[in-house]
Amino acid sequence: MKSRLLYLNLAIDSQDTSLGFAIGWLKEVSKIYDEIDVITLRKGTIPNLPDNVNIYGPNSNKNKLSKYFYLHKTAKNLINTNKYKKCFSHMSPISLFVLTSQLKRKKIETILWFTHPGPSFGIKKLILYITTKMTKNIITASSTSFPFMSEKVSIIGHAIDLSSFKNQKNNHQFKNFLILSRISKSKNLDVSIDAFLSSDFKSESLDIIGGPLNQKDVQYESYLKEKYRIYNNVKFIGKVPYEKLPSFLKNYDVNFNSAGIGFFDKSVLETLSAGLINFYHNQDFDSLYLNHSENYYFTGKEDLTEKINNLKFLNDNDLKELFNILNMNLEQHSLETLGDRLSKFI
Repeated sequence: MKSRLLYLNLAIDSQDTSLGFAIGWLKEVSKIYDEIDVITLRKGTIPNLPDNVNIYGPNSNKNKLSKYFYLHKTAKNLINTNKYKKCFSHMSPISLFVLTSQLKRKKIETILWFTHPGPSFGIKKLILYITTKMTKNIITASSTSFPFMSEKVSIIGHAIDLSSFKNQKNNHQFKNFLILSRISKSKNLDVSIDAFLSSDFKSESLDIIGGPLNQKDVQYESYLKEKYRIYNNVKFIGKVPYEKLPSFLKNYDVNFNSAGIGFFDKSVLETLSAGLINFYHNQDFDSLYLNHSENYYFTGKEDLTEKINNLKFLNDNDLKELFNILNMNLEQHSLETLGDRLSKFI
């Protein structure tokens, strides 16, 4: 076991559909270090964590500026009290940016995990760029999931609790369709919804599980609800607690993911592990599907509609062959192997 790690985090909340996965990361990293001091920017519902994980975080109702003051003050106290060789930032480049001077002063090596196409412009993009230059190592999930070219970037895959989601379906009725996603314009949810409503399965049900994270997301959610309010079979379920998600997924047959390049969404991996067929727009997922990818990767709404219609021609043998390949390739993204994949960096 290594001695002590400073761990920076965006949010810890077992009730959040999109962010609850961070709890699994903490449990796995806790097996590598004697003590982990976690500073999160949002402390929500905290489940039982290993005794060597210490959580520091402001109340979720604090504004952004107050959170960064809290981060700076808490980190200063911890760094002056404890000896850290490394600092690991999980999806929080801004936390590394805020703490640059403190970390450099104490010669603490920094590692950033970031899996997102990143902001397209403005101060957030600049902060990510500066953090890229500052940090020693960057780890990400796929070939397009980090927005800048850098020799520091290593691809290690995702970390999905496959054992929790595992659900071998005996048959697919194609009655219950799903979009498991953060409600965000960047995820292009309306492409999937429009394609579904143009398909031969348009009279079946489509549920959207997930919610917004910021005000722009809230506006997009309102736009979607207004656009599709006349369709009684299109329902916005909202957020589902992450720990309950595996049992929810048992009710569905198909998941849609319209997010583009850079979005190697863990929701696709989770729903695949649960036995759902996935149609996807990011070709990074081709590596999971191998020779079946042409049937599930789609270029746009019309292409997706056509591929949804082809579900009528699938048989049990086709699905068995598909999921044998998928389950084998999903293992490279298992939470159980995260520690081994992280260990050479942190």
